[in-house]
Amino acid sequence: MLDETIIEDFNKLIKKGDFGEIKLLERESTSILREKGKNRYITETDSHGFGIRVYHNGLSALASDTILSKKAVKKAVERAYGSIKTKGKGAVKPVQRVKDAEISPIWKKDARYIEPSEKMELAKDTEEAARLKGVELVSVAYGDQTDRWIISNSYGGRLSFYNSYPRLIVSVFVKDGNSMQNVTKSRGGNGGFELMDRNELLKMAGETAGTALKLRGAKPVIGGRYDTVLDHSMTGVYTHEAFGHATEADAVMNRSSILENRLEKRVGPEIVSIVDDPTIKNARGSYLFDQEGTKAARRVLVDRGVLKSYLHSNETAGVMGSKPNGAARAMNHSSNPIPRMSNTFISAGEFSDDIFEGIKKGVAFYGFQYGYTDPGSGKFMFKSQYGRMIKNGKLGEYVRDAALAGSTLDVLNKIDAIGRRVEFDDGMCGKLGQWVPVTSGGPEIRIRGVVVGGQ
Repeated sequence: MLDETIIEDFNKLIKKGDFGEIKLLERESTSILREKGKNRYITETDSHGFGIRVYHNGLSALASDTILSKKAVKKAVERAYGSIKTKGKGAVKPVQRVKDAEISPIWKKDARYIEPSEKMELAKDTEEAARLKGVELVSVAYGDQTDRWIISNSYGGRLSFYNSYPRLIVSVFVKDGNSMQNVTKSRGGNGGFELMDRNELLKMAGETAGTALKLRGAKPVIGGRYDTVLDHSMTGVYTHEAFGHATEADAVMNRSSILENRLEKRVGPEIVSIVDDPTIKNARGSYLFDQEGTKAARRVLVDRGVLKSYLHSNETAGVMGSKPNGAARAMNHSSNPIPRMSNTFISAGEFSDDIFEGIKKGVAFYGFQYGYTDPGSGKFMFKSQYGRMIKNGKLGEYVRDAALAGSTLDVLNKIDAIGRRVEFDDGMCGKLGQWVPVTSGGPEIRIRGVVVGGQ
């Protein structure tokens, strides 16, 4: 159990006129990997700790420990103050008091109290559902993580809340000559174990295997400039990686964002709106409060083509003369809260006709495999899990090694059709060594005349 008395000890150690912030974390997690009909490993871990942040002389410093004691807190505060040797202008003190609230979880099934045998059985059944004839290998990874956060600061208030992240990933490998074709799908969220719906997971496993089998004999796409259609996965990856990271205010402050000085300016066509919303029920990137204690809020980043907001922490909001909007996320108790995305997506459009119609020769992208982006220059490359050729408005043969490449705003402005149905993919996002749960997605979108990498 977390020793909450150290909060009072901490606040007494903050010097007059300074600001201090403390966060406590208790974490319980399970990980299972199953391959070739066997459990490769199962681990259960418990951890806890505290992190503090001190603002002094215009600078801030961080310290943490896994020992919850008055002595450990005193040493952490001394380390933080000791690391601030000069005056500066880098940090702006937060101005908000933390809400006084004790928020209990409302899950139907708490993953912490589900027997490991039940979780292993789910992994086993999922693997079997994906082991269709012709499948070479199925890998199933199950994991859950339950966090209790307690956050306070020297302005007063004490906030306690929970997050819970169950997730299952199935990867199917099919032998194709001397190479392997692979398709991966996952299901997860922020909520109880009830999110691991057995029937839906078995259906997902079978569909994943069926798609992988269709890739046998698929040829590499021939590189060139094409009209393209992105499924929700590739739409989400483009939105999150290429555009979303450029809206994080620390990148803007550091002059490493293509969206610097573009608020209230047009960045895309009128049919495009982009949202980051941590309030979506049970989505993996959702939360009630960020790790500074700011209440989660829906953020409209782009409204009908016009850039409307950045993602802020208390610090970036203070520097840029804005307001915190609940985007300060930290991986654990020892990590600094920084501006991060949550559930990021292109909003549903109004295009109801066949989105492939009118494309004489093009490529449709499905699923995300890997890629890179540079928020400063806007250059990116995202490789899909597979593609399909489009010929005279109709979907044709399956292809592999299809990659979308270009510049963020150039591609954004070439979107000319957005479907009506938004879907999401769950995942993890890495930044500055911190990994946090996220969701990305959107409808199908059509982009004219973009570069497709391939053979």
